[in-house]
Amino acid sequence: MAQILLTREDLEDRTRYLNARNTFNILLRWRVLPIVNENDTVAVEEIQFGDNDFLSALVVGLVGADLLLCLSEVDALLRTRPRRRPHRSASSP
Repeated sequence: MAQILLTREDLEDRTRYLNARNTFNILLRWRVLPIVNENDTVAVEEIQFGDNDFLSALVVGLVGADLLLCLSEVDALLRTRPRRRPHRSASSP
């Protein structure tokens, strides 16, 4: 696994975009799973994505992915909250 921290500027500036794309391509070629998150330490309000769902959609375009899978704990997706009953899976009755 490798952590990739991005800001909006990283994907708006052409050189930084290409650098990020090359990094992803190398990691994927090496079969390393990139874990992507917004770089909160340097992202001021003007350059924030706002949420990681939006960031993930941009990364899909960056790497040319065929699929985006978003995992969530939004009400109605699970029968119970995993943190409340962690011993039971979502498919358990």
